[in-house]
Amino acid sequence: MENKYISTQSNKLLSWFNGQNRICFDYSSAYKALPNSNASTVRELLSDMTKRGLLMRLKEGVFCIIPYEANAETFMPDWHLIAEHLVQDTKYYIGYYSALQIHDLITQPSLKEQIVVSKQIRPAEISIKSVPFQFIYHNEKHFFGAKKIWVDSFNKVLCSDLEKTFIDCLFKPEYAGGIVEIAKAIYSSKEKIKYSTLLEYAKKFDSQAVIKRLGFLLEMLEIDTDIIDDLQKLKTASYVVLDTELPKVGKRISRWSIHQNLEIETIKSAIYT
Repeated sequence: MENKYISTQSNKLLSWFNGQNRICFDYSSAYKALPNSNASTVRELLSDMTKRGLLMRLKEGVFCIIPYEANAETFMPDWHLIAEHLVQDTKYYIGYYSALQIHDLITQPSLKEQIVVSKQIRPAEISIKSVPFQFIYHNEKHFFGAKKIWVDSFNKVLCSDLEKTFIDCLFKPEYAGGIVEIAKAIYSSKEKIKYSTLLEYAKKFDSQAVIKRLGFLLEMLEIDTDIIDDLQKLKTASYVVLDTELPKVGKRISRWSIHQNLEIETIKSAIYT
C-alpha cells in the first residue's frame, strides 16, 4: 500500500463528502464534488486514491471513504451501513438474519449481510473483503414493513420492522438460520411483538407457508394471543414443511397442515436451555 498522501483534489473530494456526512459515494456524486474536472480525470483520481488507501472500492463505480487513521488493508465498514450503496436505485431493506441481528435477536454470529430487493440483482451475492452480501428478491406485494432503525449512536438503516422480520423469516426459514433460530427469536420477543400487526402482515403477505408456520409456532410456544384463531381461519388444507432446510420426514399435523420435520423437543430445548 502506498502512503496516504492527500493531494489538493483528494482533499477537496473528501471534504465535500465529509461535509454531507457521507461515507460512501458513486461516480456521479464524485463528478458533483469536482464539477470543474472531466470524467476521466475524476476516475483516475479515484483509482489513485484507492491505491493509496484513502478509498475502498465496494463494487464497480461505488467507493467507501477509509478513515485516515485506519489500516486500509484491514478496514471494513459496518456491513449495514454500506447495504444501500450496493443496490443503488433498487428498492431495498435489510432483512432476514441481518434484520434479526439489528433487532438483537441472534444467538449465532452473522456471517453475511442479507438485503431484500424489489428486482433481481445479478450476481445474487457479492463478496467484499471476504464478507458475502446476499440480495434476496421479493416481489412488490411482499415489499412493506420496513423502517429506519438505529444501528449505532449516529446511524440509522432501512430494515424490516420486528413483525415483518418474522413474516419474512417464516417465508424462507433457510435465510434465517432455520426454524429453531426463528422460534427462539419469536419467544424472546413475545412481550414486544404487536400481534395485530403480525396478523395484518400475515394477511397482506398472503403466503400459506407463513400462516401455517406462524400459527404452529405461536401455539407450540404457548404464546397467549387471539391471532391464533384468526390464523386457523386463514389456513388451507394443503401441507407445508415446517423447516425448509430439513428432509420431508416426520408426522403431519392436520391442525396446521404442517409436515413437522423437526421434533418439538428440539425446538423447545434450544429455547429453554
